[in-house]
This record gives sequence, structure tokens and C-alpha cells, in this order.
Amino acid sequence: MKKTYRKHRSAAAVLAVFAVAGMGLSGCAEPSASPAATAGASGKIALLLPDLVTARWDQQDKPVFEAAAKADCPSCSVTTYNAKGSAATQLQQAEAAVTNGATVVVIAPVDFRSAAQIVDKVHSSGAKVISYASIIQSKNVDYGVTTDIAGIGAQQAQSLVDGLKAKGITSGGLIMMNGSPSDAFGSKYKAGAHSVLDKTNFTIAAEYDTKDWSADNAQNQMSQAITKVGKDGFVGVYAANDQLAGGVIAAMKANGIDPTTRPITGQDGASAALQRIVAGEQYNTINLPIKEFAANTAKIAVALAQGQTPPENLINGTVDGPDGTTIPAYLWSNNVITAENVADMIEPKGFWKLDDICTADYKDACAKAGLL
Repeated sequence: MKKTYRKHRSAAAVLAVFAVAGMGLSGCAEPSASPAATAGASGKIALLLPDLVTARWDQQDKPVFEAAAKADCPSCSVTTYNAKGSAATQLQQAEAAVTNGATVVVIAPVDFRSAAQIVDKVHSSGAKVISYASIIQSKNVDYGVTTDIAGIGAQQAQSLVDGLKAKGITSGGLIMMNGSPSDAFGSKYKAGAHSVLDKTNFTIAAEYDTKDWSADNAQNQMSQAITKVGKDGFVGVYAANDQLAGGVIAAMKANGIDPTTRPITGQDGASAALQRIVAGEQYNTINLPIKEFAANTAKIAVALAQGQTPPENLINGTVDGPDGTTIPAYLWSNNVITAENVADMIEPKGFWKLDDICTADYKDACAKAGLL
């Protein structure tokens, strides 16, 4: 699959977008007034999220998207669906959305391979399609919302290498806990990570693809890896997201390994991951600027629902579609979060409130990290 990303404006303009679904009708909002909204304009927007396994979809993207749409369009309605990991369910939800009058459908696909069928069915109804995060390979995608996915894997891996070097470790075995093989992101994160790790003196002691991004699967696979290479057979772990990192850490603890002794990567900026970073159990996560990109995705969806062109400052590049086509896109950028800059994930800069992170069990760790 092609993965060209072309940015036409400055990095400051590259914020982001992400919208996705909850099984059946998981939420409905009647947006409130905004100076940007066109008086009397309305429309129905459907947000299709892929699963409940990754906490951020329901905890962050969904509420931010719905609130932003509500603020921008007083007479629009937003219906959010979650496919709970089923591509067949997501197709049914898309059909239900257009049957119920959706004029804009934002899709974060469960399975990028079969999602073109969903796009084509939605488009045939006359609705506009925004492909969120993973760019669905269909000529009928109207707009894409994504980032450099392989670049995230490279960021994670480089941070892992830098963290090990800071401890004086320049070689040794690494365990790779990659994402789901049914998700286009999984293979791209892995490729990006390998682009960095394969050029170092570190070796891959064990590597797994993790079905459904499941923490339980990651925990089982990490236990297998420890059995295979031994407790002292690895110096760090590449985990593609925070969910997998949690499973890895659980397996290490169950096998008598202190996770603070081996750097472990992550992604998504989940509250549990930030707590683990503060406590020293997880080395990093990737900050996806959800407050900005989910809100801006909603702006694009609202503009389309009102029959308008999306704001020029948001459509800042293109991505490759099928057969040499290009798709206008909103591209966002990301940054690595470690204990040194974890405060960037907390209000007012970030999504989380201080109390979400510095709960009773983490008060001392937060104090040591300078958060309290």
C-alpha cells in the first residue's frame, strides 16, 4: 500500500483529526451555537469508531469530537457507533447511518482491507466520506485525516534506543510487541520501528504481531518471549501502543521482572500509561494531540454537512489513494512523551486533568516527577 504524505503548509498548521465508532448507537449530541456555524444550516454526521479495546476512542476522541461538533453547528446531529472490532458490524453501522440520513460519515476502519466496500456504499448514498487515521483505499474517499504512521514507529524506536544509550546500553536483545495484523497501522508502526532498530547493534530476540491490539494477547506473548529468551535475555521492549505496553508490564511482573529496569515504549497517551511513566514502569508514549485533531475533524465534518468546503487551514496536504489518485488530507504531527515532559499531557496543555493521573496510588510518584 502506498503511503506518501505531502504537507503543503507549515508544521504549525498540522494539527490533526480522528473520529471513529461505538457498537450500535453509543451517543447522540445536539450541537450548540458557534460563531463559525451558518445560521439555519444543519446536517447529520456519523462517527464510526473501530473498537473498545483501545481506551482512547471512547475516552478521548469521541467526547472531543462530539463537543466540537455541538459547538460548531447548533442544528447538526452527531451519532457515534462502535464496531467492537467487527468489520461486518461496521458495515452494518455505516448502512444504518446513511439510512438514518447521515450526510457525512467519518470512518476509522476496523479492517483496512475490507473498508473500501463501506466507503463505496456510503458514497453511493450521496454522503461525504472522511477516512479517519487509516486511509481507506477507495476513490470515493472525499477527505483523509491521518499522520505519518511509519514515522510514529520510528519515533518510538528512536526514543527506546536513546533511552538505552542514556543508561550506557548500546547492544542486546529487544522484544517487539507489534500491533494487530488486521490493522493497516500495525504493519506501518512495525516497519517504522524496524527502520530504526535494524540499523543499530541491538538484535530482535523475539517479535510478535498482537491480534486485536489486546493487552491479554500481549501479556501471553510477552510471557512466551520471557520463556524463550530468559529473564536476562532482553534489555528493552518495543510495544506499539499503551494497551500492549500494559500487557507487557503485567507479564514482566508476573515473571518477577521489575519493569523499571527495562525501557518499554507505548503510544496514545492513555491515563494508565502516563501513570506508569510517572512511576518509571513505562519509558515513553506518543502524544497524539487529540484535543486539537478531534475538534478539527469535527470542523471538517460540520463544513461538509452544511454543504461548505472545509476550512483551508485544515486541509494541509494530500495522501495517496488507489491507482495513482490523491486524497486531500488533514495531517497532524506527534511528539514523544517521557517522564521529562509528561506535564505536557496534563491541562492546560494536554487532555488529562491532574487528578486523572495523580491518584492516591501515584501521589508520591507525581511529587517526584514535579507534577505536585
